[in-house]
Amino acid sequence: MKYTFTDQLYTNKTNVWYDGIFLGEIFTTMIERGGIDWDKYRSDKTLRMSVRERFEVKYIPSVKINGTPSRVLGTFPSKETAAAAMLESHRSHANGS
Repeated sequence: MKYTFTDQLYTNKTNVWYDGIFLGEIFTTMIERGGIDWDKYRSDKTLRMSVRERFEVKYIPSVKINGTPSRVLGTFPSKETAAAAMLESHRSHANGS
């Protein structure tokens, strides 16, 4: 599937397009991973943690269909899976589900 992603100016949202049709927006957020042993890092100041080890990026898609309020579809690990969920939401709405 061919998705096009365009960043919005001055926000951390991304517009999602599918074959020239606007699907909605993806909000990007970084969440700190759980289970980090902070005592280990406090005791040994030479240990370093990369950004990817400390945080995980989540993509939160929202769609607005036919003037309805925006609907958030959950969180996804990549832009592509979030875009696929948006397309599926549009298809299910078109089929009357």
